[in-house]
Amino acid sequence: MVATPKFVHQLIHSASASHHRYGVVLKGDQPWQLQWLKQISSEVSSNQIFQVGGDAHSFSSQCVRYSKGQRLLGQECQLLICDFTQGFDANSFSAALGCVVGGGLVVIIPKPTASNAVDEQWLENALGKLIVVEQNQPLPCIPAKVDATLEAYSQQNLAVEKVRKVIEGHRKRPLVITADRGRGKSSALGIAAAELMKARDIHIMVTAPTLATIQPVFEHALRLLPKAKQEKGRLTFDDSVLEFVAPDELLRNQPTCDCLFVDEASAIPIPMLKKMVEHYHRAVFSTTVHGYEGCGRGFTLKFQLWLAKHRPNYNHIHLDQPIRWNSNDPLEQWHFDSFLLDAELQKLPKGQQDGGVLTHITKQQLLQQPQLLRACFALLVNAHYQTSPNDLMLLLADDAIQLYASFSGDVCIGCVLTVQEGELDEALIEQIQQGKRRPKGHLVATTLANQLGVAEAACCRSLRIMRIAVHPQLQRQGVGQRLLSQLREITEAEFYSTSFGASAELVSFWKKCGFMPVKLGSAREQASGTHSLVMVSGDGTWVNDVESYFRQFIQFSISTLFQDLELDLVRELLQEESSSLNPTAVHLIENYAKGGSSYDSVAPVFAAWWMASPKRLMSASDFLIRKFVQNWSWEQCVKEFALVGKKQAELQLRSDMAELLSSLNLHCKN
Repeated sequence: MVATPKFVHQLIHSASASHHRYGVVLKGDQPWQLQWLKQISSEVSSNQIFQVGGDAHSFSSQCVRYSKGQRLLGQECQLLICDFTQGFDANSFSAALGCVVGGGLVVIIPKPTASNAVDEQWLENALGKLIVVEQNQPLPCIPAKVDATLEAYSQQNLAVEKVRKVIEGHRKRPLVITADRGRGKSSALGIAAAELMKARDIHIMVTAPTLATIQPVFEHALRLLPKAKQEKGRLTFDDSVLEFVAPDELLRNQPTCDCLFVDEASAIPIPMLKKMVEHYHRAVFSTTVHGYEGCGRGFTLKFQLWLAKHRPNYNHIHLDQPIRWNSNDPLEQWHFDSFLLDAELQKLPKGQQDGGVLTHITKQQLLQQPQLLRACFALLVNAHYQTSPNDLMLLLADDAIQLYASFSGDVCIGCVLTVQEGELDEALIEQIQQGKRRPKGHLVATTLANQLGVAEAACCRSLRIMRIAVHPQLQRQGVGQRLLSQLREITEAEFYSTSFGASAELVSFWKKCGFMPVKLGSAREQASGTHSLVMVSGDGTWVNDVESYFRQFIQFSISTLFQDLELDLVRELLQEESSSLNPTAVHLIENYAKGGSSYDSVAPVFAAWWMASPKRLMSASDFLIRKFVQNWSWEQCVKEFALVGKKQAELQLRSDMAELLSSLNLHCKN
């Protein structure tokens, strides 16, 4: 059927009257699809047409590759053309959808032929729930108009007011803003910043996982401050400044400011957020709790529980009123449902908390019983802030990735995502070790072969645990350990591995499960602010060798590469059973604790002493670890522990040394 102007006009009129967005799928040959696109685009302003994927059309004002939809973030359009013929990227698609304003359309050009691939079948099923216009078939019904009763900006205005109060009110009363996507969270920060910069001389710092993340903050501030001077990551208006600082740089240098904005806070490790709260007494933390950013409920629960204890007067506002479209938007509901972004974690009823056996769930089961996947995905989203629509599609598409889950009734109490690695041929392994190849999907196998020279690890059949999640009501009860134990029973692998952003809590968990650290990344990851850690569990000489090498590596590197490593993580990575004591070393250390000798004289003795028995550091003070183990300068220690000069710092060091010796019951006879 050819495009009819009447149908297109009525569809756009219905969307506009309801201030809703509709998705339209065009199923037919290319000339027919192009005719429809021309007809639809003729009803929309030429500068309001964006395109994701496919060859750029003359009527598209912006066109990006199918995997680059994030480039459209912070912009708005009335028509979004999504061409899936060259490929589909769920994160890119999800990001681009947020650009479409109420009254707009998303027109999708699907792949021309059906596929047996599970991920493509899932997508095809989802597209079938939109308005499908098919060549040589009757036109579908146009959705009924809904009265648009918009109160879009009331919550956002309240958020702006609360941000201002952080500056103008009492100190140590941080604000937490949570919001579903498209609720104006970032624009509220930008508006508040502009109003404050107009009213006074103020220095506002904003931090986030990346500069691109907070671009909308700067754009909305600039909209209200058209005369402001704009540089990359910095906005200046008279004597006021709004500037971006990366999270790791912020905590390392602790620059002064009048207020700190932390956007997409869920993507920053909670230990880093805590340090921000402790140092910056006027701070706003905002984060998305739905949408492509993929924030888990765990952030709001854990961080806000901590805030309630340490900053009992903190404030919280949740934004659920859309500002770009009307409530109950059909496209948003379809998007959340199709990519499981609205998968809600169910509570465990009483009497159903023990759970069953860990079971392998096949790809076909996921397709035919979507409730299984929804239950598991709800748990994964809750546990891992980085879980995204692409993770869903990868799980469905990649045969190397498998899902295992344990249920109590209909509630998923735990699940494990694994990826098969290894069994690579000798020629490929040689290229990996020479840095010429890095085959996709073999993260640990290639890391061990390339970084540690262990070719055997890439030859072996291994299983990497990508994600493990346990229901919040059952955490810290040994459920995770039981899941991994059951996983070993129902799978076959010569060794097991995992890789994650290192924290003391996670390292402790994996050690309890029989895993040992073998490789710590030298640089912090930009997204999480943590060092990536590889841990393995298995038998064999090479496993013992890499574990032994890691102990040497971490002891050597703790005072150089890892000077800024978190103290609790230092203790966790350096734990070992104590070996025999050196009486001479203890005597010299004890003399220093009593006021004799000097730091320069005792430092190498203490280094040899703790390296021989790292477990002794479990009783050491933070100051001792920073100075003796991580080799901080006196100036750094004075600043970190709020001391008055080197003299007081060394007195404190001697005192802490005496306490350590006492706690270990080590005393030399006079």
